[in-house]
Amino acid sequence: MKVFNWLFAPSLLMLAWVFFKIGLVFFGGGFVLIPLIHRELVVNLHWLTERQFVDGTAISQLTPGPVAVLATFAGYQVAGLPGAIIGTVAIFLPGSALMVLLSRSYGVLKSHEASRQILNTLIPVIVGLMITAALQIGRMTVTGWADIAVLLVALAAIIRFKVNPALLIIAAALLGLVRG
Repeated sequence: MKVFNWLFAPSLLMLAWVFFKIGLVFFGGGFVLIPLIHRELVVNLHWLTERQFVDGTAISQLTPGPVAVLATFAGYQVAGLPGAIIGTVAIFLPGSALMVLLSRSYGVLKSHEASRQILNTLIPVIVGLMITAALQIGRMTVTGWADIAVLLVALAAIIRFKVNPALLIIAAALLGLVRG
């Protein structure tokens, strides 16, 4: 019985609940969840420091499925390997269950005007959450003129010249290596 004691540890149950709640509002991709994850893990629960959050977010952006990696990272910081597993499963559980339920009714739902209106109304909220995420991360990491210059060059490269974001990440890593 001692083997399963970790399953009922308060921190693991709390971790599961926090990531389950975050997973309930998983609309629009991972960037949308960054402000919510920040508020829960850094501001409210103090499970991560600002630096740990920024580092976890940066690391997660280098991999496929950044929200899963951020949930895994935060879970590991809070409760080791069991926390990593629980954080990852809990964040995807609500969305996965919802997709199973909705996929059966998709044909009917897509033809209803109310469904289209709901989705059209969610889009501006998602854009707002993405801007919030950018501002939060930017406030913590863009701290000098060199950072502002890199930010502006990256924006221009993406918006004006349609540069592949992967190339910008590689260029930024190389620039960081040279600056470091």
